Amino acid sequence: MSSIKNVRLVCMDMDGTLFSVNEQIPDINIRALRECEKRGIRAALVSGRNYRFLTDHALKISPNVSIVSANGARIDERPGGKCIYEGVYEQDFAQTVSRILWDSGVNYEAYTDSANFTFRPERVTPAHKRSLEKYQANGHLLKIENVSGWDTSGIKGIYKFVAFSDDVDLLDALRSALDAKWIAHSSSSAQNVEIMPRGVNKGNALLILADYLGIRQEDTMAFGDYTNDIDMLKASGYPVAMKNGVEQLKAVARYIAPDHLDGGIGRFLFEHVLIQ
Repeated sequence: MSSIKNVRLVCMDMDGTLFSVNEQIPDINIRALRECEKRGIRAALVSGRNYRFLTDHALKISPNVSIVSANGARIDERPGGKCIYEGVYEQDFAQTVSRILWDSGVNYEAYTDSANFTFRPERVTPAHKRSLEKYQANGHLLKIENVSGWDTSGIKGIYKFVAFSDDVDLLDALRSALDAKWIAHSSSSAQNVEIMPRGVNKGNALLILADYLGIRQEDTMAFGDYTNDIDMLKASGYPVAMKNGVEQLKAVARYIAPDHLDGGIGRFLFEHVLIQ
């Protein structure tokens, strides 16, 4: 592969992409991204995770890393910097989505900046419960509010809905119900379904951030591993799927990076972008 010399913005998913295991960023990834910064290449963390969680990890790399949280519903120039975009649910659409999720029988959450609102808390999977407890203990999640019924009229500023289940058939039935209403959805793992406000996705977030930074679309690079990264890769000038990524994502990628467990982002950047 020939070298890639004109990249000015690198956008990265987290789980299965920038992270290796246990939410750790491999040293090679940190070194590569710091070298990018020295050469005038901006970096952005682009994830379904919330702003507080991503801020802590951005600061492990550089105070200048941009943060795209909730799959593009919020975009911050840098940790503690200017919030340049927020896209939240219109109330009518939130009610429609919540009713479909409720009728499907799954546990699901509505994400806002101030809290996670949990519907059917009695059906939270053990793994997700452990995650919520950990994020609360670390200060990444301010509050969990349990909701009785599907009504969302009292919840303001919803960034996204996400359903969780270990039952593949239940999630497939939910996807079919959403498809029947022409409601777009994606996933960050085999155990969830994510539904965003209209017009909000990682791809549009990449375009908004690039425009804000004065960077051409064709000079952007994106790394991802799952279906909620498809829009981001399609929007980027240099779309890169991780070796461990799903086939639907690899189908829209131009390049394949090594596995996330091997520091795939750092290796790809050193071999194809940061070469002399």
